[in-house]
Amino acid sequence: MPSETIDMSSLEEEILTSIRRIVRAIELYSHSLVSQVGLTSPQLSVLKSVARLSPATPTAIARQLSLSQPTVSGILERLQAKNLVQRMKSNGDKRMHSYALTDQAREQMASSPPLLQESFLHRLEQLQDWERSMLLSALQRVASLMDVESLEIHPSLASGTEIENR
Repeated sequence: MPSETIDMSSLEEEILTSIRRIVRAIELYSHSLVSQVGLTSPQLSVLKSVARLSPATPTAIARQLSLSQPTVSGILERLQAKNLVQRMKSNGDKRMHSYALTDQAREQMASSPPLLQESFLHRLEQLQDWERSMLLSALQRVASLMDVESLEIHPSLASGTEIENR
C-alpha cells in the first residue's frame, strides 16, 4: 500500500486551527471561573500548587506548573492582595520566601469548580485508559514540538516583523 503524501501547508493550518480552538476554550472557561469564584485558571492552579507543596516557593510552583517564575510571582502577589496566600520568610535565607494558603483560600477552593470544563472531564473519563494516555502523550509532544521551554526563557518575544527581518 503506497504511503500518502501529507500536504504540509494544509496540515499546518489544521494544527493551528485546533490549537486556536483549544486556547479559545481555555480562555472562555477562565472567564467563567472569574465570574464564578473571582479567580482565573492560572490563579486557581497556583493555589492548588501551593496546597500540594505547602509551604511553596515561587520556583517550586513554577517548576510544577511549567510557568515562568516571574509569572508565578505576579500571580502570588495578586493572590496575596486577595488574602488567599500568606508570604513567609525562609528560615535560612531571608531573601527567600514561601507561601501558604489562608483559611479563606481553603474555603474558596473547597467550593471551586475544576480547572478544566466539567463536560470535557466527563468525556475524558469515558475514554479508555490507553486513549487518555495517548491524548496526554500527544499534547505533551505538541508542547515539546512548539519548544515551549525556550519561549519561557525569553520574557519579550520578537514581533513578527522583527522575526522576518532576522
